[in-house]
Amino acid sequence: MTLKHISAGLLTLALCLSVATLTGCSKQSTSGPKKLTIAVIPSGSTDVYWQYVHAGALEAGKKFGVKIDFQGPAVNGDRNSEIQLMQNFIAEGVNGIVLAPADPAALVPSVKQAEAAHIPVVIMDSNLNGTPGKSYVSFVATNNFKAGEKAGRYLAKLLHGKGKVVMLQYTVGTVSTVNRAKGFEAAVAKFPGIRIIANQFGGATPSLCEQKAENMLTEIQKANAVFCVNETSTFGMLRALTQSGLLGKKKFVGFDWQSNFAAPIKAGDLDGVVVQRPVHMAYMAVKFLVEHIHGKKVPAALDTGAEIVTPKNLETPAIQKLIAIPKIK
Repeated sequence: MTLKHISAGLLTLALCLSVATLTGCSKQSTSGPKKLTIAVIPSGSTDVYWQYVHAGALEAGKKFGVKIDFQGPAVNGDRNSEIQLMQNFIAEGVNGIVLAPADPAALVPSVKQAEAAHIPVVIMDSNLNGTPGKSYVSFVATNNFKAGEKAGRYLAKLLHGKGKVVMLQYTVGTVSTVNRAKGFEAAVAKFPGIRIIANQFGGATPSLCEQKAENMLTEIQKANAVFCVNETSTFGMLRALTQSGLLGKKKFVGFDWQSNFAAPIKAGDLDGVVVQRPVHMAYMAVKFLVEHIHGKKVPAALDTGAEIVTPKNLETPAIQKLIAIPKIK
Protein backbone atom coordinates (compact mmCIF):
# COMPACT_ATOMS: atom_id res chain seq x y z
CA MET A 1 0.00 0.00 0.00
CA THR A 2 1.41 3.43 -0.92
CA LEU A 3 1.76 6.42 1.40
CA LYS A 4 -0.89 8.14 -0.70
CA HIS A 5 -3.43 5.36 0.02
CA ILE A 6 -2.65 5.40 3.77
CA SER A 7 -3.11 9.18 3.93
CA ALA A 8 -6.46 8.96 2.11
CA GLY A 9 -7.64 6.25 4.50
CA LEU A 10 -6.66 8.25 7.56
CA LEU A 11 -8.45 11.31 6.17
CA THR A 12 -11.65 9.28 5.61
CA LEU A 13 -11.47 7.84 9.16
CA ALA A 14 -10.95 11.31 10.61
CA LEU A 15 -13.97 12.66 8.74
CA CYS A 16 -16.18 9.77 9.98
CA LEU A 17 -15.09 10.27 13.58
CA SER A 18 -15.70 13.99 13.27
CA VAL A 19 -19.24 13.49 11.90
CA ALA A 20 -20.02 10.90 14.59
CA THR A 21 -18.86 13.27 17.31
CA LEU A 22 -20.87 16.20 15.99
CA THR A 23 -24.09 14.39 15.14
CA GLY A 24 -24.11 11.34 17.43
CA CYS A 25 -24.84 9.32 14.31
CA SER A 26 -24.63 5.82 15.81
CA LYS A 27 -27.92 3.86 15.76
CA GLN A 28 -28.05 3.71 19.55
CA SER A 29 -27.61 7.44 20.10
CA THR A 30 -30.17 8.53 17.49
CA SER A 31 -32.88 6.10 18.51
CA GLY A 32 -32.41 6.53 22.26
CA PRO A 33 -33.14 3.78 24.80
CA LYS A 34 -35.39 1.01 23.55
CA LYS A 35 -38.99 1.07 24.84
CA LEU A 36 -39.84 -1.74 27.24
CA THR A 37 -42.35 -4.31 26.03
CA ILE A 38 -44.70 -5.76 28.64
CA ALA A 39 -46.82 -8.78 27.72
CA VAL A 40 -50.21 -9.02 29.42
CA ILE A 41 -51.87 -12.45 29.30
CA PRO A 42 -55.44 -12.66 30.64
CA SER A 43 -57.02 -16.07 31.26
CA GLY A 44 -59.67 -15.26 28.65
CA SER A 45 -60.67 -12.67 26.10
CA THR A 46 -64.44 -12.97 25.67
CA ASP A 47 -65.75 -11.72 29.04
CA VAL A 48 -66.38 -7.99 29.41
CA TYR A 49 -64.16 -8.18 32.49
CA TRP A 50 -61.09 -8.53 30.29
CA GLN A 51 -61.99 -5.33 28.41
CA TYR A 52 -61.56 -3.50 31.71
CA VAL A 53 -58.24 -5.27 32.27
CA HIS A 54 -57.05 -4.38 28.76
CA ALA A 55 -57.92 -0.71 29.29
CA GLY A 56 -56.08 -0.61 32.62
CA ALA A 57 -52.97 -2.18 31.12
CA LEU A 58 -52.96 0.31 28.23
CA GLU A 59 -53.44 3.21 30.64
CA ALA A 60 -50.39 2.07 32.61
CA GLY A 61 -48.42 1.55 29.41
CA LYS A 62 -49.13 5.13 28.38
CA LYS A 63 -48.30 6.48 31.84
CA PHE A 64 -44.99 4.65 32.20
CA GLY A 65 -43.88 4.76 28.56
CA VAL A 66 -43.94 1.03 27.84
CA LYS A 67 -45.43 -1.00 24.99
CA ILE A 68 -48.30 -3.31 26.04
CA ASP A 69 -48.77 -6.55 24.09
CA PHE A 70 -52.17 -7.87 25.26
CA GLN A 71 -53.03 -11.42 24.17
CA GLY A 72 -55.33 -13.99 25.76
CA PRO A 73 -56.96 -17.34 24.99
CA ALA A 74 -59.98 -17.28 22.68
CA VAL A 75 -61.80 -19.50 25.20
CA ASN A 76 -61.84 -18.43 28.84
CA GLY A 77 -59.79 -20.71 31.07
CA ASP A 78 -57.85 -22.38 28.24
CA ARG A 79 -54.65 -23.21 30.13
CA ASN A 80 -52.93 -24.75 27.10
CA SER A 81 -53.35 -21.51 25.12
CA GLU A 82 -51.93 -19.55 28.05
CA ILE A 83 -48.94 -21.86 28.24
CA GLN A 84 -48.35 -21.37 24.50
CA LEU A 85 -48.61 -17.59 24.87
CA MET A 86 -46.07 -17.72 27.70
CA GLN A 87 -43.70 -19.74 25.49
CA ASN A 88 -44.12 -17.27 22.64
CA PHE A 89 -43.42 -14.21 24.78
CA ILE A 90 -40.41 -15.85 26.44
CA ALA A 91 -39.02 -16.68 22.99
CA GLU A 92 -39.60 -13.08 21.88
CA GLY A 93 -37.64 -11.85 24.88
CA VAL A 94 -40.21 -9.38 26.23
CA ASN A 95 -39.08 -7.31 29.20
CA GLY A 96 -41.79 -8.54 31.55
CA ILE A 97 -45.06 -10.48 31.73
CA VAL A 98 -48.31 -9.83 33.59
CA LEU A 99 -50.19 -13.14 33.83
CA ALA A 100 -53.73 -13.98 34.99
CA PRO A 101 -53.33 -17.76 35.26
CA ALA A 102 -56.24 -19.99 34.31
CA ASP A 103 -54.75 -22.79 36.39
CA PRO A 104 -52.73 -22.34 39.62
CA ALA A 105 -50.46 -25.31 38.91
CA ALA A 106 -50.33 -25.72 35.12
CA LEU A 107 -48.74 -22.29 34.56
CA VAL A 108 -46.02 -22.72 37.21
CA PRO A 109 -43.44 -24.32 34.83
CA SER A 110 -43.93 -21.48 32.31
CA VAL A 111 -43.43 -18.84 35.00
CA LYS A 112 -40.26 -20.62 36.13
CA GLN A 113 -39.06 -20.66 32.51
CA ALA A 114 -39.60 -16.90 32.36
CA GLU A 115 -37.62 -16.54 35.58
CA ALA A 116 -34.78 -18.60 34.11
CA ALA A 117 -34.82 -16.31 31.06
CA HIS A 118 -34.60 -13.27 33.41
CA ILE A 119 -38.10 -12.10 32.46
CA PRO A 120 -39.94 -10.93 35.60
CA VAL A 121 -43.59 -11.89 36.05
CA VAL A 122 -46.41 -10.26 38.01
CA ILE A 123 -49.43 -12.47 38.73
CA MET A 124 -52.80 -10.74 38.41
CA ASP A 125 -56.44 -11.59 39.16
CA SER A 126 -56.06 -15.27 40.11
CA ASN A 127 -53.26 -16.70 42.21
CA LEU A 128 -50.52 -19.07 41.16
CA ASN A 129 -48.93 -21.76 43.28
CA GLY A 130 -45.67 -20.34 44.57
CA THR A 131 -44.24 -17.49 46.57
CA PRO A 132 -44.00 -13.83 45.41
CA GLY A 133 -40.41 -12.66 45.24
CA LYS A 134 -39.21 -16.05 44.03
CA SER A 135 -40.85 -17.34 40.87
CA TYR A 136 -42.85 -14.13 40.49
CA VAL A 137 -42.55 -10.54 41.65
CA SER A 138 -45.98 -9.63 43.02
CA PHE A 139 -49.63 -10.74 43.18
CA VAL A 140 -52.20 -8.04 42.34
CA ALA A 141 -55.86 -9.04 42.68
CA THR A 142 -59.13 -8.81 44.50
CA ASN A 143 -59.07 -10.68 47.79
CA ASN A 144 -61.65 -13.10 46.43
CA PHE A 145 -62.35 -14.83 49.71
CA LYS A 146 -63.26 -11.50 51.31
CA ALA A 147 -65.30 -10.51 48.25
CA GLY A 148 -67.21 -13.79 48.52
CA GLU A 149 -67.81 -13.10 52.21
CA LYS A 150 -69.18 -9.68 51.29
CA ALA A 151 -71.62 -11.31 48.87
CA GLY A 152 -72.64 -13.87 51.52
CA ARG A 153 -73.32 -11.25 54.18
CA TYR A 154 -75.34 -9.18 51.72
CA LEU A 155 -77.47 -12.14 50.63
CA ALA A 156 -77.98 -13.22 54.25
CA LYS A 157 -79.29 -9.74 54.99
CA LEU A 158 -81.69 -9.95 52.03
CA LEU A 159 -82.94 -13.30 53.39
CA HIS A 160 -83.23 -11.99 56.96
CA GLY A 161 -80.94 -14.81 58.06
CA LYS A 162 -82.90 -17.80 56.81
CA GLY A 163 -83.60 -19.59 53.54
CA LYS A 164 -82.33 -22.06 50.96
CA VAL A 165 -79.62 -21.02 48.49
CA VAL A 166 -78.44 -22.37 45.15
CA MET A 167 -74.88 -21.53 44.04
CA LEU A 168 -73.59 -21.64 40.47
CA GLN A 169 -69.82 -21.57 40.08
CA TYR A 170 -67.56 -21.05 37.03
CA THR A 171 -65.02 -23.77 36.12
CA VAL A 172 -63.23 -26.33 38.26
CA GLY A 173 -59.76 -25.19 39.36
CA THR A 174 -60.14 -21.45 38.75
CA VAL A 175 -58.69 -20.18 42.01
CA SER A 176 -60.29 -16.73 42.04
CA THR A 177 -63.86 -17.98 41.65
CA VAL A 178 -63.36 -21.00 43.91
CA ASN A 179 -62.15 -18.64 46.64
CA ARG A 180 -65.26 -16.47 46.16
CA ALA A 181 -67.41 -19.54 46.67
CA LYS A 182 -65.47 -20.45 49.82
CA GLY A 183 -65.82 -16.93 51.18
CA PHE A 184 -69.55 -16.98 50.45
CA GLU A 185 -69.95 -20.34 52.19
CA ALA A 186 -68.02 -19.10 55.21
CA ALA A 187 -70.24 -16.01 55.50
CA VAL A 188 -73.59 -17.80 55.25
CA ALA A 189 -72.38 -20.55 57.60
CA LYS A 190 -72.66 -17.96 60.38
CA PHE A 191 -76.43 -17.93 59.83
CA PRO A 192 -77.88 -21.27 61.03
CA GLY A 193 -81.12 -20.55 59.19
CA ILE A 194 -79.43 -20.47 55.77
CA ARG A 195 -78.65 -23.67 53.91
CA ILE A 196 -76.96 -24.18 50.51
CA ILE A 197 -79.00 -26.91 48.80
CA ALA A 198 -77.14 -27.04 45.46
CA ASN A 199 -73.64 -26.04 44.37
CA GLN A 200 -72.61 -26.72 40.76
CA PHE A 201 -69.92 -25.66 38.26
CA GLY A 202 -71.38 -24.08 35.13
CA GLY A 203 -68.56 -23.80 32.63
CA ALA A 204 -66.46 -21.29 30.72
CA THR A 205 -69.24 -19.69 28.65
CA PRO A 206 -72.62 -18.09 29.42
CA SER A 207 -74.32 -20.78 27.30
CA LEU A 208 -72.81 -23.59 29.38
CA CYS A 209 -73.78 -21.79 32.58
CA GLU A 210 -77.30 -21.25 31.27
CA GLN A 211 -77.59 -24.94 30.45
CA LYS A 212 -76.36 -25.91 33.92
CA ALA A 213 -78.79 -23.46 35.54
CA GLU A 214 -81.63 -25.01 33.53
CA ASN A 215 -80.57 -28.43 34.83
CA MET A 216 -80.80 -27.00 38.36
CA LEU A 217 -84.31 -25.57 38.00
CA THR A 218 -85.81 -28.13 40.37
CA GLU A 219 -83.44 -26.98 43.13
CA ILE A 220 -83.86 -23.30 42.17
CA GLN A 221 -87.65 -23.60 42.47
CA LYS A 222 -87.21 -24.92 46.03
CA ALA A 223 -84.67 -22.21 46.89
CA ASN A 224 -85.15 -18.68 48.18
CA ALA A 225 -81.99 -17.27 46.62
CA VAL A 226 -79.26 -17.75 44.02
CA PHE A 227 -75.57 -16.78 44.11
CA CYS A 228 -73.23 -16.79 41.08
CA VAL A 229 -69.47 -16.34 41.31
CA ASN A 230 -68.54 -14.41 38.13
CA GLU A 231 -69.87 -12.60 35.06
CA THR A 232 -70.26 -15.78 33.00
CA SER A 233 -72.25 -17.69 35.61
CA THR A 234 -74.31 -14.62 36.52
CA PHE A 235 -75.27 -13.98 32.89
CA GLY A 236 -76.06 -17.66 32.27
CA MET A 237 -78.25 -17.76 35.39
CA LEU A 238 -79.96 -14.51 34.38
CA ARG A 239 -80.94 -16.05 31.05
CA ALA A 240 -82.19 -19.26 32.66
CA LEU A 241 -84.27 -17.45 35.29
CA THR A 242 -85.75 -15.19 32.62
CA GLN A 243 -86.69 -18.13 30.36
CA SER A 244 -88.21 -20.08 33.26
CA GLY A 245 -90.22 -17.15 34.60
CA LEU A 246 -88.35 -17.22 37.92
CA LEU A 247 -86.51 -13.91 37.51
CA GLY A 248 -87.58 -11.56 40.28
CA LYS A 249 -89.07 -14.41 42.31
CA LYS A 250 -85.77 -15.40 43.95
CA LYS A 251 -83.18 -13.24 45.65
CA PHE A 252 -80.30 -13.08 43.18
CA VAL A 253 -76.72 -11.94 43.81
CA GLY A 254 -73.99 -12.20 41.18
CA PHE A 255 -70.40 -11.17 40.56
CA ASP A 256 -68.65 -8.86 38.07
CA TRP A 257 -70.26 -6.39 35.70
CA GLN A 258 -71.61 -6.17 32.18
CA SER A 259 -74.19 -3.84 30.65
CA ASN A 260 -76.90 -6.54 30.55
CA PHE A 261 -77.02 -6.41 34.36
CA ALA A 262 -78.12 -2.76 34.55
CA ALA A 263 -81.82 -3.23 33.68
CA PRO A 264 -82.48 -6.19 36.03
CA ILE A 265 -80.67 -4.44 38.88
CA LYS A 266 -82.68 -1.27 38.30
CA ALA A 267 -85.87 -3.35 38.27
CA GLY A 268 -84.84 -5.20 41.46
CA ASP A 269 -84.80 -8.58 39.70
CA LEU A 270 -81.04 -8.84 40.22
CA ASP A 271 -80.47 -7.77 43.81
CA GLY A 272 -76.81 -6.96 43.37
CA VAL A 273 -73.44 -7.88 41.89
CA VAL A 274 -70.04 -7.71 43.54
CA VAL A 275 -67.85 -5.60 41.26
CA GLN A 276 -64.06 -5.71 41.23
CA ARG A 277 -61.69 -2.96 40.08
CA PRO A 278 -60.09 -4.62 37.04
CA VAL A 279 -58.88 -1.35 35.46
CA HIS A 280 -57.00 -0.46 38.65
CA MET A 281 -55.83 -4.06 39.03
CA ALA A 282 -54.21 -4.19 35.58
CA TYR A 283 -52.77 -0.69 35.99
CA MET A 284 -51.08 -1.59 39.27
CA ALA A 285 -49.80 -4.93 37.92
CA VAL A 286 -48.05 -3.16 35.03
CA LYS A 287 -46.85 -0.38 37.36
CA PHE A 288 -45.27 -2.86 39.80
CA LEU A 289 -43.62 -4.76 36.94
CA VAL A 290 -42.08 -1.61 35.43
CA GLU A 291 -40.89 -0.41 38.84
CA HIS A 292 -39.32 -3.82 39.52
CA ILE A 293 -37.51 -3.73 36.17
CA HIS A 294 -36.12 -0.33 37.14
CA GLY A 295 -34.81 -1.72 40.44
CA LYS A 296 -37.51 -0.44 42.79
CA LYS A 297 -38.97 -2.55 45.59
CA VAL A 298 -42.67 -3.38 45.11
CA PRO A 299 -45.26 -4.97 47.43
CA ALA A 300 -45.48 -8.76 47.40
CA ALA A 301 -49.27 -8.51 47.17
CA LEU A 302 -52.02 -5.92 46.68
CA ASP A 303 -55.77 -6.29 47.30
CA THR A 304 -57.53 -3.97 44.83
CA GLY A 305 -60.92 -4.31 46.57
CA ALA A 306 -64.55 -4.81 45.52
CA GLU A 307 -67.94 -3.10 45.89
CA ILE A 308 -71.53 -4.34 45.73
CA VAL A 309 -73.66 -2.67 43.06
CA THR A 310 -77.31 -2.63 44.19
CA PRO A 311 -80.60 -1.07 43.06
CA LYS A 312 -80.03 1.64 45.68
CA ASN A 313 -76.52 2.73 44.60
CA LEU A 314 -76.55 1.89 40.87
CA GLU A 315 -77.09 5.49 39.76
CA THR A 316 -74.59 7.11 42.14
CA PRO A 317 -71.58 8.82 40.49
CA ALA A 318 -69.07 6.57 42.26
CA ILE A 319 -70.71 3.35 41.03
CA GLN A 320 -71.32 4.74 37.54
CA LYS A 321 -67.61 5.57 37.31
CA LEU A 322 -66.68 2.10 38.57
CA ILE A 323 -68.84 0.20 36.07
CA ALA A 324 -68.29 2.42 33.02
CA ILE A 325 -66.78 0.24 30.32
CA PRO A 326 -63.60 2.01 29.21
CA LYS A 327 -62.75 2.57 25.59
CA ILE A 328 -59.70 0.68 24.34
CA LYS A 329 -57.31 3.22 22.85
